[in-house]
Amino acid sequence: MDSTMEAEYIAASEAAKEAVWMKNYIQELGVVPSIAEPVVIFCYNIGVIAQVKELRSHHHSKHILRGYHLLREMVSISDVRMDRVS
Repeated sequence: MDSTMEAEYIAASEAAKEAVWMKNYIQELGVVPSIAEPVVIFCYNIGVIAQVKELRSHHHSKHILRGYHLLREMVSISDVRMDRVS
């Protein structure tokens, strides 16, 4: 994993955490009765998207702090969906 991919992975993780927090906050306010759709995070780096969708960890991602791998969990439980910018 190169430094650009690592930086984008961390940025996507932070964006996903913020987006899910905002989704939950809006639901609690009662402004929107229910938001069933997952939050979509757009990324142009195919490697990041592949890394997120890979549920098992491999040696390239070992050095990324565990907290950033929360993004994988959010994708697996369908809170977040990663799409490629075209």
